[in-house]
Amino acid sequence: MAVIFVLAGPGSGFSPPPRTDAWPHDFDRVTDSPLETVIADYDVVIPADQLRQALRLGRGVKLAYLCTRFEALGQLTPLAGAADILFQPSLLACLDRYRTARATLAAGRALSAGQRLTAEDLVEQIGGRGIVASLKATVIDRRLLYDLSAGAAIDFGMIGESTEEPR
Repeated sequence: MAVIFVLAGPGSGFSPPPRTDAWPHDFDRVTDSPLETVIADYDVVIPADQLRQALRLGRGVKLAYLCTRFEALGQLTPLAGAADILFQPSLLACLDRYRTARATLAAGRALSAGQRLTAEDLVEQIGGRGIVASLKATVIDRRLLYDLSAGAAIDFGMIGESTEEPR
């Protein structure tokens, strides 16, 4: 059995993110060939995002399962047997992996409404729901509109312009 990562096709610009822990699966091969080209190597390809039980086929049939969700890939791996798994992640699956790998901003301690943010008030979290950490400079010196507890994700709805008063 091989697990093959099928990219969206040549020129798509998509590639797995550099942080390998964001992709909790090992792939035997990554290809940018169109899905139709990859499928042509098999006698049978089963769409398998919802598969719960392995198929049984006669000897000599080359089989592959096709899935687009990480959850399906995790469920398929123990079921695949001699079949290959073709994994072509959906855009939603890719966005989810990028979200879990990105660094975001959070409150480094409890903060009060009206307070101007400083670099010392902010910490980075991996996979958080806050503003991406690369925008830290745009957040510094803005006023908080709400009280925040330590570790709370900071998004643009929680901060105002530096002259704006808290609500």
